[in-house]
Amino acid sequence: MSLNPFRADPEIANRLSELGALIGGDIATDIARLAAQKHRRPEENLGGIILKEEARQLIESYGLAGVEDLMLLALPAARQIARPPISGFFVGAVGLERETGNLILGGNMEFPATHLGFTIHGEGFVFTRAASRGTSIETIAIGEAHPCAHCRQYLSEFAPTRDLTLIDPLGHRLTMAELYPWPFDPNYLGESGFVPGTSNAAIDLGDHDLPATIADRLLLAGRRSHAPYSKCPGAVVLALSDGNTVSGFAIESVAFNPTMGPLQAAMIDLVAHGYEASDIAEVALVTRVGGSVDYSLSVTELLGRLAPPAPLTIVGWA
Repeated sequence: MSLNPFRADPEIANRLSELGALIGGDIATDIARLAAQKHRRPEENLGGIILKEEARQLIESYGLAGVEDLMLLALPAARQIARPPISGFFVGAVGLERETGNLILGGNMEFPATHLGFTIHGEGFVFTRAASRGTSIETIAIGEAHPCAHCRQYLSEFAPTRDLTLIDPLGHRLTMAELYPWPFDPNYLGESGFVPGTSNAAIDLGDHDLPATIADRLLLAGRRSHAPYSKCPGAVVLALSDGNTVSGFAIESVAFNPTMGPLQAAMIDLVAHGYEASDIAEVALVTRVGGSVDYSLSVTELLGRLAPPAPLTIVGWA
């Protein structure tokens, strides 16, 4: 075991332990039910979200001290979102949206028969999901307020992260500045980092044969891609068997690795909305074909394992 230099508050740990024993199963069931009510409605972009008003009602009905208690008690429900078929290690994370007061539930995702670099961590799930909604994360609850170095680097790409608070059922309440006090962040290269809701990428789809609904969504997602280092944004749209679509866009890291690829980001939105890879009917990718970063090969590889029958259309942006 590594040495923990931080002290937890035993009162928080004891209170959460008592609450978990009394109401943990009931409140986790209620949270999972509320999240499931928004499944398969990606046009609303509320998959895996507990709305602020719903959170308030849960806090009142269960007599909780506040939203942080609710977030910690929501971790078992968040772990139900996890997809770790390789490790069997289920990670749940719950983020508090700064702009709305809503809660985002997320979990880790692994993809068998590919390389481990495609893995999505629970913290990355929550932050990428917020990015797709144009929001940022103010507080995140995880099993231990001890995210791996990969996550600390990825989270540092988001402009508001220096003010991030991390909490856990052990009684820790830490800031990212404490966990990563001397970060290699976008400021080193004169960049501001990812700013929620911005559309900075200058993408033009050019000639293509895509349906207008898919092309429009692909263009919208592509323009939100965060690619200040390679200047090669990318985005994916997944057309689903029920006629709905979900999308994802690349979020580069100043350290290059970790970078969230567009198909990984789209898979986050897919799972958040209650779908599985088997629901993917067709895929469209926009990337800079032949550029210094070209997502064609990586998306082809991962898609070939996730949904082999789904045809992939690759559009090179101008």
